[in-house]
Amino acid sequence: MRQNSAMKFPSYSPLKKYWSLDDEMVFLTHGTFGACPIPILQKQDDYRKQMEARPVNFMLRDLEEMIWISKEALGNFVGANAEDLAFVPNATIGASTILNSLQFDSGDELLTTNQGYGACINALKWYGEKRGAKIVIAELPFPVSSFEQVLQAILMKVSSRTKLVMIDYITSPTGILFPVKKITDALSEKGIDCLVDGAHSPGQVPLNIDELGAAYFIGNCHKWICSPKGSGFLHVRKDKQHLIRPISVSHIYDNKRNPERLWSNNFFWTGTTDCSAYLCVKDAIEFMGKLFPGGWSELMQRNRELCLSARKIIADKTGLSLPAPEDMIVNMAAFDLGETEFPESNFNYISPIWHRLRTEFRIEVPVLPWNRNNPRLLLRISAQCYNSIEQYEYLASALKGEI
Repeated sequence: MRQNSAMKFPSYSPLKKYWSLDDEMVFLTHGTFGACPIPILQKQDDYRKQMEARPVNFMLRDLEEMIWISKEALGNFVGANAEDLAFVPNATIGASTILNSLQFDSGDELLTTNQGYGACINALKWYGEKRGAKIVIAELPFPVSSFEQVLQAILMKVSSRTKLVMIDYITSPTGILFPVKKITDALSEKGIDCLVDGAHSPGQVPLNIDELGAAYFIGNCHKWICSPKGSGFLHVRKDKQHLIRPISVSHIYDNKRNPERLWSNNFFWTGTTDCSAYLCVKDAIEFMGKLFPGGWSELMQRNRELCLSARKIIADKTGLSLPAPEDMIVNMAAFDLGETEFPESNFNYISPIWHRLRTEFRIEVPVLPWNRNNPRLLLRISAQCYNSIEQYEYLASALKGEI
């Protein structure tokens, strides 16, 4: 891969003015850690100043209600009641919280897919294996041609011993939208609980968690809602809440005040914690919803259209195939760059192509091995409103000489 002097370094969209991202880098991986707008970071700083100016007043008198107001805004946004939601630092901790609370017996089967998020799969393995449960992996195809392929690949692995199924709403490595409602309905008919890893869904797609009906749902706010890092949530259906407690049980356990909030409040106070990221969730939902006249609906539509256009540009210029139909793509899209060797540890692994794109072209986009049983090298783009189509054209030109 060699830099072509004729390649013009691209600019961001005009909305970049709200983000502090480095203008000297082409940042095409919003889905990795998100990026928080400057006004929301300023709000977080305000909350922290309040906390440090009057620590006792803030922590003991004000914080619970402030958290609740932010949680109600989140509930309205994701289609859930605030009392069924709990803030946690991220979706991975949400998964561990749920799995730590559940009991599994020897011979139980815990089912997930080969396109799940590595950290959540590791949590499923840890909590399952320590209790004697068997981990079952449904091998989903990639490239994939339809929602039905995903549904059938999962249901084929369900057995009479299946105790829990963990599925993604939108997959992290491959950027695929799952037919989540069809999967949860099919599992419900068999009496099987489902844990939906919705880390990428809030802010990418309209959500109605109550209508979805899954026993457990985890999500991140710091990705597509663009709140500060350290703001995730879990949702537990009312009939399952007696099973689930925070990993750190604290003062609220025997607090009978506000009984309708009791389950959720167990997660609000697990010790002295900087909750400013949680407080900013409401602010981020409001801020991002004002970027376009059509609010969040227009923002979601524009981001998806940008992603679809970007992947077509890359495919046309490089000859790479599109591994999923348009109706399975939202704000992220992956490309299969071919066979590769799988590293001993995939965590923090920077592939040679990823390194060269960053150092030679100043492009930040993940290029990672996926699927240990059949290792493939995947490149995944994200599309957020601060990105421009010129940035993806620039990436396509950089890739053309390498693949």
